[in-house]
Amino acid sequence: MKELILINGLNNLKTNKMSTTFGIPQRQVELSILVDEFGDLHDYINTSFFDKVFFRSMNNSRWLNPLADKLPDNTPVFPLDNTAQGIYTIGDIKQLLNKENETNS
Repeated sequence: MKELILINGLNNLKTNKMSTTFGIPQRQVELSILVDEFGDLHDYINTSFFDKVFFRSMNNSRWLNPLADKLPDNTPVFPLDNTAQGIYTIGDIKQLLNKENETNS
């Protein structure tokens, strides 16, 4: 979602971070079956095929599975109800949480 903000008469686009639930497939599957050329889930993929592992929001990002942060950093994650907005792996999630912790400290 983008909103137009007027500051001193100048137009600036501001990107809002939207809440998103991320998941990992419950079993091994060919990546090309799940995602299109842009990395988005195909419309016909049922999100119940995924275990939910992380929820990102403006004020309350959190792990949804107690084992998720133990997965290798290169484990792919998939946005189930929104866009990825830069989150593609478990490592990306860990980096986001570190940034949020630094900001809140």
